[in-house]
Amino acid sequence: MPHRMLLSAATALLASAPLIAAAPAQAAPQEPFPCSVGSRAVTNNLTKQFTVSVTCDQTRTVSVRITSGDTELANVSKTVKAGVEESVTVTVPKAPVCATLKTDGESFQICG
Repeated sequence: MPHRMLLSAATALLASAPLIAAAPAQAAPQEPFPCSVGSRAVTNNLTKQFTVSVTCDQTRTVSVRITSGDTELANVSKTVKAGVEESVTVTVPKAPVCATLKTDGESFQICG
């Protein structure tokens, strides 16, 4: 009976592996950036939709600058309320895209 339970657990773990791999990339903030940051990129044959999201434990003003190479695609400042996720999305021709977030003198970069 214990062997059967181990086999079932292993099967469940293997079955869930593709779901974990398919999840959008989330970034752990580099210390000491005070907010949680995540990103998601969705591409098709011609374009990429890049979304960066931020959640803070207290209300903060966060600036978000999204670039592709030397081209600035967005530069916004958002008031992020405590525990509320805010996001910025751009749609661009298929190319590498990065976002730089700044708050309280700290910065964080995430690419997708």
